[in-house]
Amino acid sequence: MIPRSRSTLLALLALSACATAPRPGTNPVPVPPRSPGWPHPGPGTPAERANAADMVLLGGRVFLADEANTVAEALAIRDGRVLAVGSDAAIRDYAGPGTQIVDLDGKLVTPGFNDAHIHFGAGGQGLLNVSLLGTTSLAEIERRVAAAAAQAQPGEWILGRGWDHTRLPASELGAGGWPTKEVLDRAAPNNPVLLSRVDGHTSWANTAALRIAGVTRTTANPSGGEVVRDARGEATGILKETAEGLVSRHVPAPTLAQARRGIRAALDLAARTGVTSVQTDVWGADMAVYKQLRDADSLTVRVYGWHPLERRVIEGMRELGITAGYGDEWLRMGMLKGYTDGTLGSRTAFMLEPFADDHSHRGLPQYTNAQLDSLVTAADAAGLQVILHAIGDAANRQALDAFERAARVNSERPRRHRIEHAQVLDQADIPRFRQLGVIASMQPTHATSDMRWVDTRIGRERATEGAYVWRSLLNAGATVVFGTDFPVEPMPPVEGIYSAVTRQSREEPGTPPGGWMPEQRLTRQEAIRLYTATPAYGEWQETRKGVLHAGMLADLVVWDRDLLTVPEGEILQAAPVMTVVGGRVVYRR
Repeated sequence: MIPRSRSTLLALLALSACATAPRPGTNPVPVPPRSPGWPHPGPGTPAERANAADMVLLGGRVFLADEANTVAEALAIRDGRVLAVGSDAAIRDYAGPGTQIVDLDGKLVTPGFNDAHIHFGAGGQGLLNVSLLGTTSLAEIERRVAAAAAQAQPGEWILGRGWDHTRLPASELGAGGWPTKEVLDRAAPNNPVLLSRVDGHTSWANTAALRIAGVTRTTANPSGGEVVRDARGEATGILKETAEGLVSRHVPAPTLAQARRGIRAALDLAARTGVTSVQTDVWGADMAVYKQLRDADSLTVRVYGWHPLERRVIEGMRELGITAGYGDEWLRMGMLKGYTDGTLGSRTAFMLEPFADDHSHRGLPQYTNAQLDSLVTAADAAGLQVILHAIGDAANRQALDAFERAARVNSERPRRHRIEHAQVLDQADIPRFRQLGVIASMQPTHATSDMRWVDTRIGRERATEGAYVWRSLLNAGATVVFGTDFPVEPMPPVEGIYSAVTRQSREEPGTPPGGWMPEQRLTRQEAIRLYTATPAYGEWQETRKGVLHAGMLADLVVWDRDLLTVPEGEILQAAPVMTVVGGRVVYRR
């Protein structure tokens, strides 16, 4: 959940730079035919051994992440793809004189993780800015901002993210239970400051930043946003949803060099945590950086990028001949994202009924039904994949309705539209995901981060019936894909697996006993598949990656402990010892 970008022109220029990529309908990356059974016969003659595997991994447990939950002993790789999977004896036959032999020593291998909802470039930039994750007092926030100000030039913007007002003492907060600009004024008197809340849908600015943006007591709330004010009507520094743009538009866009540094930081983190594919926003300079890295053979994750759901983006993509899944095996596009509401934490999620802790408020919808229908129908007609951020039950219903109307208006064809987050659902809408073929793109760590206050926000009954209900969706036949929403939540997929399997706190493992709403828990095999196999389906790539079958892309992770069998409390400590993308080792511990 990251604020939307307005750099549509830059996005279209980035698209033009990649417009020579092949069309997805032509299947530009050939998939080798799969033999009737596995493993394939290994090379025997000298000529055959010249085509032996580039790498074989022996003596472990290889979880294929297929529907049968197959576990093998060994795997062979050639030319960036899985050559064969099977027993040690069978796979050993693929070794030739130049084959790299990896002794797994009993370790688990899984497909590489595919984060179906991440803000990769923004998260990388966040690694270079002020981190406020985990702060529990205004004094600590003030110290961190002051430290950044001491290193900055006068007038230079200080940016950061990660604060969460629900973790701060209520006695320290101002109007409406929010922090105020005075804290940041003391920390950075000579610099404008803009700090994004952990969910990315509320910003906290100091007086200097408000002055640059011209935000005063007379500034009107923009449609879909709110400038929080004190009893005198003065802006407190808190800006919700579209009101964030009043200030953020004045922050200089990252240069190409800055974008490259941020993306390289994110790539390093991805390799260390087992992430080999990402589905992410690609605003401004990001797409140019990804293309440069791809062309230099330095891109170590596969990228499927989304752009804003805006009329001129739809038309620009139509003119360029871009449809869903356009590109090659490294860099693809054709996905458009819209925001129907905000977040539960900020009380900006669009709800069917008022919030339990604010009976006067149902959130901040971002579209009228007519506006959303028009955009979704146009994008669908252009063959693009639409993904809609929806948190509240009213927002999810609005999104489902828009997808249903678009399908009625436009011709019959395969569609894989998605709802991002799908956090709170009315029970009547759960079966509609399968009926409409809409994918639920969810982030299991949101449940274990939010469970502290969800009952307070929406009441226990609504929470039990429809909050973070991935098991209910699966039981109803829906396709569910998992991601992290990094930097809103940490990137390591093991935190999501732990959350999906236990529904317990990552900060205090084991609590609450049995898990929060334990009927929604998943098996470990299911959780891994929802991070590997189904995200590939969610980006039209299920014939190429996500499962370790012969012919699939050799994206895989070797783990230091067996995620399928270790005690639940140890899942959080699991880490890759080796990450492989396209048959190439990109991380080794």
